[in-house]
Amino acid sequence: MISKGGDNAKFNRPLYGLTGKYTLAEGVALPYVISLMTIDRAIDELRVAEQVSASLEAKWSLKELFQREIDEDRVRQDIIKGYLLDSKKLKFFNAITIVLMPKGADDKIKDAFEDSDASTAPPIPWDGTDTEDAQWNHSDATNAYFEGVQFVSIGQQARLRWDANRVLAVAVDGQHRLWALRTFREDEKFRGGTLRPVEKQTQIPVLFVLLHHGAGFLNTQDQADHSIRSISRELFTDLNKNAKPMDKARELILDDKSINARCVRTLLTDSTAQDAPDLLPLSLVRWQDDSNRFDSSYYLNSLVHLDLLVSALLDLKEPSDPMDKKQVQELIKRINSSLGVNGQEVQYDGRPLSRYYIEDCCDDEEEPLAPFARLPEYYLASAVEGFKKNFRPWVLKLLLHFKPYHELLEYARQHNLIEGTFGQFQAQTKKHKAIIKDQETNKDSEWNIREIITHQDEIDRMKKNQWAFKAIFQKAMVRLGKVVEF
Repeated sequence: MISKGGDNAKFNRPLYGLTGKYTLAEGVALPYVISLMTIDRAIDELRVAEQVSASLEAKWSLKELFQREIDEDRVRQDIIKGYLLDSKKLKFFNAITIVLMPKGADDKIKDAFEDSDASTAPPIPWDGTDTEDAQWNHSDATNAYFEGVQFVSIGQQARLRWDANRVLAVAVDGQHRLWALRTFREDEKFRGGTLRPVEKQTQIPVLFVLLHHGAGFLNTQDQADHSIRSISRELFTDLNKNAKPMDKARELILDDKSINARCVRTLLTDSTAQDAPDLLPLSLVRWQDDSNRFDSSYYLNSLVHLDLLVSALLDLKEPSDPMDKKQVQELIKRINSSLGVNGQEVQYDGRPLSRYYIEDCCDDEEEPLAPFARLPEYYLASAVEGFKKNFRPWVLKLLLHFKPYHELLEYARQHNLIEGTFGQFQAQTKKHKAIIKDQETNKDSEWNIREIITHQDEIDRMKKNQWAFKAIFQKAMVRLGKVVEF
């Protein structure tokens, strides 16, 4: 790192590449720079979300919980041992996608970049002896400087720098590849801190997303949350949900086009460390893995188990042949029976689902022309509202007010486990848990026992010999509830 932008600045050497924009929607422009970084620079200057400072104060949505977690087994076994160390394999990675994010003095990510005085930007050239960099001091150059990011463009040519003290370069796509490269270089079991000369020649393609109007960013769409963290989460979701086959828990977190996934999310609070009288607190739900069990530890329920409950309630089996009219109409009938409200069909903009099928998926003689395998995306909102009206109230009564669950919740609320330190701690990644545990126990040796272990053990004790916390029992109870209520 080279400091050339003030006493406390820590600017990196300039990166050069090409710049462009995605403008595939009205009122939206997403600028980016594509550049090459040596493997050592990429490891040193780029970050994964898990490297963002650990904080007990942060609240995390369901999607963000998954976004921060690194699968260490996948990194070590699949990427390093199964790929990088295989001498017979050709090695190639797709571009890593990075979002530049502003950070405050406390190292926490801020909601947006602030405008900066252009006169405070670091000089060009970055080093007085660099004659090639001096060419960017050109009358045709467009200069942007915002809170530690210096972006210069001449046509499609681009130059990019940032101040590591004020800016984090965080991967939203390729974080496992990036972490694998870091582990490969640093771990004593692999290269022990120094790559071999031939490996150092590797250059990594990196795409930087620039979320500031000075670089050409524009977003006039009607959204509740325009923060950089929210936009980064959306980019992560879109880039990752189809990149690698996901386990069921992660699919539920990411898939916005699945009726099951969206219905499951209506049963949960929006974020960790958040309580609500009529929703399952995310802080007490098992979301970290693919298990449907919640009969041990502190869990009130499991994300995968909730999906199984919703699947049993809706009973929306996809047709074996999406071009078979009879099978498709049977599916549409089940959708409307389960998710229609007050006898009306699921609809979009006043058009019932059955009419959509005839008009959009069949020819003039009403014979199938296009496959129909799942609920069309723009009918999902109506279907979710149907679930919230037909199922959610009585399902949540069972899951929250049945005596064993109610007693667990009462204990959690009495000891402030949901919104307090316990819930905040359980929302952390494994790495951040270890960091926080070390930090807190260094100040107070009894912290982990008092704040975490005691409550985990007590809730676990409450579940002993209690059938209510067996997945099979709860599923039977909900099925019975469907017969009685629906």
